[in-house]
Amino acid sequence: MAKQDAKYKCEVCGNLVNVIEAGVGELICCGEPMKELGE
Repeated sequence: MAKQDAKYKCEVCGNLVNVIEAGVGELICCGEPMKELGE
């Protein structure tokens, strides 16, 4: 599950996502789970 206010990056294409409202499920891009970026 994605965390609220967290940032995620796709390791394949480099897309970035900023989570505004957390929800159920996993962030997927290019068929792979996105990695949470540290602060």
